[in-house]
Amino acid sequence: EGKLLKEIKLKVNNPFPHTDTRLARKLDNGHYLVCHEGDGFVREYDGDGVVVWEYEVPLFGKERADGHGPEAWGNKTFGAVRLKSGNTLLSTGNGHGVLEVTPEKEIVWQLSQKELPGIPLAWVTTLEVLPTGNYVIGNCHAGEGQPLLVEIEPKTKKVVWTFDRFADFGNNVSNTQLVDQRGLSI
Repeated sequence: EGKLLKEIKLKVNNPFPHTDTRLARKLDNGHYLVCHEGDGFVREYDGDGVVVWEYEVPLFGKERADGHGPEAWGNKTFGAVRLKSGNTLLSTGNGHGVLEVTPEKEIVWQLSQKELPGIPLAWVTTLEVLPTGNYVIGNCHAGEGQPLLVEIEPKTKKVVWTFDRFADFGNNVSNTQLVDQRGLSI
C-alpha cells in the first residue's frame, strides 16, 4: 500500500549516499544490525534507533589503499549476521576478510585474504550462514577466474563450493542471496 511502517535515524559519521549503509538485518530481538561502509562500523540499533552495540572494523596496522580489488585495503564493512551464539559475523569489505566478534568485541574467528588456496578475497560483501553451519561469502571485484561466491566450513576453512560466472556477471556482483528450490531464502 506504500504506507511507511517504521523509520529510525541512523548514526553516520561520514555521510555519502553510496556508503552510508550497506546491508541491514532485523534481528530476532527487534533490533537492527546495520553495516556503515563509509564509517567502517557495524552498529546494532534498538527499535527506537539508539545504538546499543557497535564494532569498528580494524585496519590491523595497515595503511589504507584505494581501489576495489585485491590491491585495495580498508575497513569498508558490507554485511553482518548475528550468530546463534550471540557473536557477530561480519565482512570487512576491502579488508578482504571475515571476522567473528563477541559482544565484548573480541575477534574469535578470522578469515583473511590469502587463506583459501587459489582464491584471493577482494571486496568481501554478503554473508550467509547455511543450515549446515557453513558460511557463504561474497567476493566482489576479485577478477576473472575468481569465484563470486565461496562456501566454506568455518572450523576447517575448507572450501566446499564456489560460484564463478564472470562471463555472465562481470566483476561487480556485490549482493547475493541464496534461495532453496522453492524460492525461499536459505
